[in-house]
Amino acid sequence: MPKGMSYEEFKESLSDHDARRRVLCKDDRPFHVLLSQQFGRPDIDRLCDTATAIRRLDRHREGRGFLRAVLSGYRVMHLFSQPSTRTAQSFLAGADKLGATSRTVTDLSTSSFAKGESVADAVRTLSSFFDAIVVRHHEDDFATQAAWALSSSARPIPVISAGSGRSQHVTQSLLDVYTLRYSFADRGGIEGKTILIIGDISRNRAARSLAYLMTKYRQPRVYFVSPRDYVPDGDLLDYLKKHEIEVRIHERLETMLREHGRQIDAMYITRLQQEWDEGGPPSELGSSEAYVLKPEYRELIRPDCVLMHPLPRVNELPDDWEDHPGFVVWRQVRNGMWIRAAVFATVHGADEEIRARARRLDLL
Repeated sequence: MPKGMSYEEFKESLSDHDARRRVLCKDDRPFHVLLSQQFGRPDIDRLCDTATAIRRLDRHREGRGFLRAVLSGYRVMHLFSQPSTRTAQSFLAGADKLGATSRTVTDLSTSSFAKGESVADAVRTLSSFFDAIVVRHHEDDFATQAAWALSSSARPIPVISAGSGRSQHVTQSLLDVYTLRYSFADRGGIEGKTILIIGDISRNRAARSLAYLMTKYRQPRVYFVSPRDYVPDGDLLDYLKKHEIEVRIHERLETMLREHGRQIDAMYITRLQQEWDEGGPPSELGSSEAYVLKPEYRELIRPDCVLMHPLPRVNELPDDWEDHPGFVVWRQVRNGMWIRAAVFATVHGADEEIRARARRLDLL
């Protein structure tokens, strides 16, 4: 990052491809991980290959011992201001696979933030004790502020977003693409596929991040089904249009499936984000019938249609669908550990060594 860059300049640079790469990359590899848009296709392919290498090395006696030494001595701070089980444990497990040690803070009322400490001072303090910070925060810009503060400091360390407000959930989108790549391995890959994203698009950071990441592939189609109040926002739609992505939007799932169900290659089902409702979530959680994947919809889609969900689910993806041939939700969950381990390896410059060891052992 250029010396003396203000936070406003840093944040503005994130909207420009070349400037974004200058402030978020180091030695031409991702350093801070904040946005889906920051990743080019080569970055995604290397991350996915690294995740596969880690997954296969972990099953190999010699490979597992090698992995545990990759980040031995590294310390990771997991700073989570929002409730999280899957994401937090996935990051912790990913760090553990590479031999790093972790510490977690989940109650910010017990930290110096409760005393009015600035984001800059807090993360600079933490950088004295840790080699990376994973951040999940209810404010959209918290991770961005942390990345700028550390890039401006004498000891910059990576900041990895684990979910930023209603904005993005970049590592979720990376594991989703990794899951899609695996699911479409025998069907020509992700290129040209039709992905249907269902639910609360404007407030669901996982759904938004996946849509942004789909622009890195050739000629995909991204369709949405969403309540009128939660349709994709203008920034996302403009970005998809800029990248010449075919977009369709419906307000009812049944209508979408009756018109386009046989051409849909994957459905990404999400819940209604009621925790963002004014006054907090209502006593009865869940989506209305128009956004629930009903059993009778099986006849409207192909048997090989991939079914995904970022979890947690309420009523929108019933258990009855788990015997569908395309149901990959539990693989998707496990893939989170592998891709987050790959992110740790990448930001610390260890990914090439991991892939090389996997090739030497004939695992790639």
